[in-house]
Amino acid sequence: MAKNKVKIEVKDLNLWYGDKHALHGLNIELYKNKITALIGPSGCGKSTFLRCLNRMNDLITSVRVEGEVVIDGKNIYDKDVDEVSVRKRIGMVFQQPNPFPKSIYENVAYAPLKHGIVKKGSSCDELVEQSLRSAGIWNEVKDILKEPGTGLSGGQQQRLCIARTIAVKPDVILMDEPTSALDPISTEKIEALMLELKKEYTIITVTHNMQQAARIADMTAFFHLGDLIEYDETEKIFINPAQKKTEDYITGRFG
Repeated sequence: MAKNKVKIEVKDLNLWYGDKHALHGLNIELYKNKITALIGPSGCGKSTFLRCLNRMNDLITSVRVEGEVVIDGKNIYDKDVDEVSVRKRIGMVFQQPNPFPKSIYENVAYAPLKHGIVKKGSSCDELVEQSLRSAGIWNEVKDILKEPGTGLSGGQQQRLCIARTIAVKPDVILMDEPTSALDPISTEKIEALMLELKKEYTIITVTHNMQQAARIADMTAFFHLGDLIEYDETEKIFINPAQKKTEDYITGRFG
């Protein structure tokens, strides 16, 4: 694995919801320009872990986090780090497509304008087009940019949300079961898109779908009850896992 560049290094990460110890001393290195899939049964800590990577858990009052999440050499939990800037660098795509109640154009332009990445006018138009092209949806929406994003189909809405995420030029894209609410054709489009996007971004995705992890992920991490049980190249996890618990989960004996 030496040839892969580490993008995110997680060191001894613990998380509590009130008194409940939800993540137990996690250590993991996530690689640049790779897709890492987080798998495991419901409630095992995958989404909680994912939200630690962009400090989304800070929004929950009962949460306490200890340990480090080092991205490009800087711990995002250091006191001098502003969580809003963290969320700009580390984009997030959710399970349910959640376009803003605005036009397709404004969905993509809103954050770049707000963060001062572009000004209104042709540079903004270019960024919107480029982001929609990167998300594989430009041809479907180029003639209806003024129409509401909420009027699109579920799969289109999810690609619009991906366009919105990449418009602020993040380093990392987190995806929390991005296809679980979508039909098979939309799922296939999103998977193809993820494989394309990893050329430019580091992608970490939570999935319940084993076949999806096997199809698209370079690396796979198996979580169980707040522990990281096993982490390796996807092929090894699926064909020759080191831990019996991993094998039992993958072969459907539990979960």
